[in-house]
Amino acid sequence: MIRLGAQYYRAPFPNRRFWRDDMARMADAGLNTVQLWVLWGWCEPSPDDFRFDDYDELIALADEAGLGVVLSTIAELQPYWIHKQVPGSEMVDHMGHVVISSNRGEGHFGLTPGGCTDHPGVWERMAGFLEQVVTRYRSAPNLVGWDAWNELRWNVNADGQVCHCPYTVNRYHTWLDAVYGGLEGLNAAWDTRYTLWEQVLPGKFPRSPYTTTMAWQHFLTWRATELGLARYDVVKDLDPDHPVTVHGGAPTVLYGVRFPETSLNRGNDWDFADEMDGIGCSSFPTWFHFSDADLAMRIECVRSAARGKRVWLSELQGGRAANGFQSHDPVRPENQQRWVWTGVSSGADTILFWCWRDEVFGSESSGFGLAGADGLAEPRLAAMRKTSDLMSAYKEELASYMPHTPAVGVYFSPQSYYLHWNQEGDSGLPQNAILGYTRALLRNQIPYTIIEEEHLDSLEDVDILFMPRALVIDEDQAVALSEWVEGGGTLVTEAECGAFGRNGLYRYPGERLVAELTGVTELGRRKLDGNSVTVQLDGATLNLPARQWLAPLSGEGGEAFGLHPDGPLFLSVPAGEGRVVFCGTYMGDAYFDGSSSGESEYAPYAADFERFIAALVQEAGIEMPALVLSPEGEAARDVHVRTGYTLGRPMVYVFCEQADRVTLSFPGGTFRGPASEIISGAEVELCEDGERQVAAIPMSEWGMAILLGQ
Repeated sequence: MIRLGAQYYRAPFPNRRFWRDDMARMADAGLNTVQLWVLWGWCEPSPDDFRFDDYDELIALADEAGLGVVLSTIAELQPYWIHKQVPGSEMVDHMGHVVISSNRGEGHFGLTPGGCTDHPGVWERMAGFLEQVVTRYRSAPNLVGWDAWNELRWNVNADGQVCHCPYTVNRYHTWLDAVYGGLEGLNAAWDTRYTLWEQVLPGKFPRSPYTTTMAWQHFLTWRATELGLARYDVVKDLDPDHPVTVHGGAPTVLYGVRFPETSLNRGNDWDFADEMDGIGCSSFPTWFHFSDADLAMRIECVRSAARGKRVWLSELQGGRAANGFQSHDPVRPENQQRWVWTGVSSGADTILFWCWRDEVFGSESSGFGLAGADGLAEPRLAAMRKTSDLMSAYKEELASYMPHTPAVGVYFSPQSYYLHWNQEGDSGLPQNAILGYTRALLRNQIPYTIIEEEHLDSLEDVDILFMPRALVIDEDQAVALSEWVEGGGTLVTEAECGAFGRNGLYRYPGERLVAELTGVTELGRRKLDGNSVTVQLDGATLNLPARQWLAPLSGEGGEAFGLHPDGPLFLSVPAGEGRVVFCGTYMGDAYFDGSSSGESEYAPYAADFERFIAALVQEAGIEMPALVLSPEGEAARDVHVRTGYTLGRPMVYVFCEQADRVTLSFPGGTFRGPASEIISGAEVELCEDGERQVAAIPMSEWGMAILLGQ
């Protein structure tokens, strides 16, 4: 059963007078779930004085309306008394300033950032609150799950990087001790001569020694992950019967932030999913101006991290965004339904809108309501009822649906994010590099998965792996990648792949992954004149986007398909049963810019990059699960297709806002006879075209279709 619901209560709003009617109206709109924020600062106004009367009533009303309940434990909004009750618990920023906690701009109750959870007194109080909530509601008949940490926030209203209090710094030293096996192990790894742990200072600033700054960022990722897992453990130990998740404001891959925030400081989704029942994320498409395809990429990031666990759209935009006195585009029913079904097509089993009613407090006032006062509530709710009816009619098919298992991987290197942040004060380049490759794959209708550097066991299902801006590779990862290539995989690298180890120390060209696999070495950086490079691939001339510098190669063997005066620039080299394709520049982030804006200097080369990616995938022996035959040209790039199977039958989701009909080509034998488009109920004929099957699929009023085979 797919959970379709809306966030309702951020205490003390909405007012009690609306509760009963709103619950009935949610059910009438086809929703089956309501989400409630349980705020620590609201529920424990004075130490050990817990008040849950409003939640008792809301859960009972939801039960009367036939709605399940997801409880979000908002422990990060701490009570006003926390610093008095736990003296010395204030956070400290990177400049040594004590952080003065205050109310969050859109939150009515509670302090942020509050007390540092590395202080044992703060964690004891936080865990006590979680225990009270779980013990009280774990037996509620309509409880369906827990969201143990909302958007993984712990540094809101901190003007600087946090936390640098003595408790956190001591924990940093303890973490380093465990990672390196003591101070001497750290000295050996870092080539240092520390004699006391107190001499090992956090790397606070960009362009500090890579070693210390990368380690500090890695620690902050680990620290946030550990806090999430600790919150999960408290909830799960008391309630093993209901799923427990957390969700970020964005997937981990999208935490490419600027100083003073540090990269990935909200934890790592892959590590969360290793221990938890699932993982989610927030998505506000019209607020942040991302397309349907961008939403699909966000969800794929979460699905990749979940690795078979639950995928939640923990916050999906319900109505027009509000951010102070700014104006934002409305949320139209057709857009919203494409968002919902995009989530379902990637395997999401819980979709929760933010929120039901328009907000009434602070900077989010007047916005976000699915049933809000923007004039579009009734069309949105009517569309939601239709979606709910479809989900009921095809309950078994949706419950059994599995997206196509990708044979294509895109490498995600947190360590490379740390390195870029350290050098540039911003980790946007590696983030956009990944998004560039995933967007090109998406526009070619090629399923993919993101492979995180510490989870290389996922490579067993992958035939080709793209490594955008992977400047950091440690020795264990190099071994795993080498074994995979030699076993038959195709590895596609960009310039200076593995030029650094995870300790931030530079490797000479002959010591890097590509050199060790192939005997081919980079000759060093060469000036890039212009914004593109030319390659010859399968008889076609392609002009590919290029950024920053060129890195030609020295060595014998392989097939060069792009040249520089000093040596091959693009080279395919055999390695065991597999091969390495070396691309001697940075294309992914350049393409991302070019495909995001027609004004970008990289825009003229975007289409050729998409052709380049498709050609490499095909050369790796991967059959395309779907090809777009119409619309043609530029319009085809806006078509998004997600393929999968259910109960032994093919199930295909097609999203296209710009055309009334989409013609797709599938591998022969995909469908056995005609298929049905389940939104309209129309039958769709499959025509044979050589070894492939062709279907002309009408788009529904929502700009999408769902094709179900026999």
